[in-house]
Amino acid sequence: MDKKKQRYHDPRRIQKALTELLAWHEKNGRHTLPWRLDSDPYAVLVSEFMLQQTTVATVTPRFAAWMRLFPTIAHLASSSEQEVLSAWEGLGYYSRARRLHAAAKAILERHQGIIPSSEEELLDLAGIGAYTAAAVKAFAFDQRAVVLDTNIIRVLSRWGNLSIPVDTAAGKLALEDLAGAFYPKTRCRSSASALMDLGAMICTAGNPACEECPLMNSCAADQPERLPVKSPRKVTTKITEHRAWWFRGGKLYLQQSQGPRWNGLWILPELGDEKPSGRAVAELTYPITRYRVRMTVYPSKAPPRKGLHSFTRNEIAGLPIPTPHRKAIEAAFRAVAEG
Repeated sequence: MDKKKQRYHDPRRIQKALTELLAWHEKNGRHTLPWRLDSDPYAVLVSEFMLQQTTVATVTPRFAAWMRLFPTIAHLASSSEQEVLSAWEGLGYYSRARRLHAAAKAILERHQGIIPSSEEELLDLAGIGAYTAAAVKAFAFDQRAVVLDTNIIRVLSRWGNLSIPVDTAAGKLALEDLAGAFYPKTRCRSSASALMDLGAMICTAGNPACEECPLMNSCAADQPERLPVKSPRKVTTKITEHRAWWFRGGKLYLQQSQGPRWNGLWILPELGDEKPSGRAVAELTYPITRYRVRMTVYPSKAPPRKGLHSFTRNEIAGLPIPTPHRKAIEAAFRAVAEG
């Protein structure tokens, strides 16, 4: 066993770090996050789906609204896909909503509405991978599991002074080995919550507040602001799309996306063969995966195509529409009103 690995498994160093971490968390942790209040497995499951690639600040109000609409697994499973997608609006990555909906149906059918606690049964549900299964085990059932989200990876990478990219196979193995020392057989919920909160509040990206960190005396990082190490980023591809503004008789014409992006959601139709002309009524740029999309919306002189549906402004408010398209629609209505 090499020296670095010995340091990870030094019982005195680990116990000191855990003791100081848990003491800090008891006084300073984010205990009021709504999905932590009673560790309800359904609340934990919903929060984990919502928090994938989305910040806590964005999720918190959406989570509260979701729980009012779908307070139990049974309520969610019995709802229509359109209701689920409408409730998800503003969180993006709508495939997560579909997978959560499918998981709820499976839990109702195969587990009598009780969220399972075993890793095997959790992984058998739609949309649940290794991380989400570990998070549900730890936060909902307080079972031992290696939870590694972005915040925890940053904390452990710095504490262990990991110099290899954490998004490589070798880096992931090193992280799992290091994390295993931090997750005891008991109080796994507390350990995971403490590591996560430390990363969100103290051991932040960029310039961590090391002087305030409870792990300062046991941390091995020489230059924590440079950790974790990651592989070079993939190049972002810029693309342009032209959308059509067909507004006739007080109604706007939209199409229901057939995917793969925004499948089932209502969007502005593509301009098609008609060349953009005149003044655009809306322009915006938005990111999606490794793309940066510039959307421009033009009034169309051609009659609406087949396959489109018309909606009043009141009806549009209740439709599941992806955020970039809703912003474009609102901007276009303002532009048209202003002449």
